[in-house]
Amino acid sequence: MQHAILLAGIGGQGVLFAHNVLAECALAQGFNVTGAETHGMSQRGGAVVSHLKIGDTSAPMIRRGTADFVIAFDAMEAYRALPFLKRGGTLIVNVAPETFPDARVQPQLDAWNIAVRACDADGIARKLERASAANVALLGFATTCENFPFAADIVRAAVTRVAHPRYAALNEQAFEEGMKAGELRLETRD
Repeated sequence: MQHAILLAGIGGQGVLFAHNVLAECALAQGFNVTGAETHGMSQRGGAVVSHLKIGDTSAPMIRRGTADFVIAFDAMEAYRALPFLKRGGTLIVNVAPETFPDARVQPQLDAWNIAVRACDADGIARKLERASAANVALLGFATTCENFPFAADIVRAAVTRVAHPRYAALNEQAFEEGMKAGELRLETRD
């Protein structure tokens, strides 16, 4: 298996936690993992980008036009990360589905055959009364996306291993709600 996943967001959204969860998924299945992080400011509010390559690779950074998936924890960061997606790639973004993408961007997404999957993970986290749960909700949602490299049970188990035990129940709820949002979206598309 070879996959390139770019995670993008802003400081405080748990981008690096999500990177660690997905890296743990790959390692648990015996795959090689290479990664790198780039950030403007490693504090709340600064852009954070994490490159994750699964399989045999020689370099940790994902080149523009080569990512299979971009997981964006913020809509603006999703737009900034678009150049990294390959033609036929998938953009998973934390935003209310009815507000994304901007009509001016849609023609380019169509031309590149980019699948856009949007989930209001922040809304899920608000319902759970824990803003930091949005990253886990978005990971749950990601597992419902076509060709996502890890099944839900593998990601769920990795979240449990990586996260502090005191957040186990909250993370389970967030993950399940993210999956439900993805499954509901699949049902309404059919």
